Amino acid sequence: MNESFDGYLISEDTLAGIPNDFFRKVLPTIEDINLLKLCLYTLWKANTIGDYGISYTAQDILLDKIFTDGLFLNVGDSLRLIQSLLDQAGQKNFLLRWQESQNTEPIFFINCEDGKKALEIAAKNLRSSHVTLDQIQPNIYKLYEQNIGPLTPLIADTLRDAEEIYPAEWISEAIEIAVQNNVRRWRYVQSILDRWKKEGRNGADRRRDKTDYRSYLDD
Repeated sequence: MNESFDGYLISEDTLAGIPNDFFRKVLPTIEDINLLKLCLYTLWKANTIGDYGISYTAQDILLDKIFTDGLFLNVGDSLRLIQSLLDQAGQKNFLLRWQESQNTEPIFFINCEDGKKALEIAAKNLRSSHVTLDQIQPNIYKLYEQNIGPLTPLIADTLRDAEEIYPAEWISEAIEIAVQNNVRRWRYVQSILDRWKKEGRNGADRRRDKTDYRSYLDD
């Protein structure tokens, strides 16, 4: 990149937030320019997307040619360099590292509250994936993602609470009812579960469950 810099374009749409702690606690400790670029890049990407719980892998970062072209390639190829930088960031606790097994690619999260919650979700999904033949249904997190919408840290906390209150088959069936009625909202699923808890799942009017969904959406 030898092009002359034309100057910053300053507007609300072109500004990215960087946490104050980065300048106070992280920046003074970084000596490697590539590591500095990686840390800034991960924070920029989270801010741009609006989700500090997003995950990063070396393969994903490699796809951003503007970023990789700006790295000083001092080891092997770009992929190896990015892997090395991510590992360094993980060792210094700038990023949180999670790996399912030695044969899978490590996943990294920003070391912040949302990143910690996202890492917990990743670990939860791993624990839930080790099922036996009598546990063939997807876990609640996968069911939500497949049928309702994206899994956020806030939703994950809500689902975790629901798991402690309701049987897994109740949650699965309530989500199925939501899909059948095209009301893909957790509030609707929660209303069904609350009613079953009060009236008994077997004693409820199941035809009403599957048709008169508007009664569940009243505040």
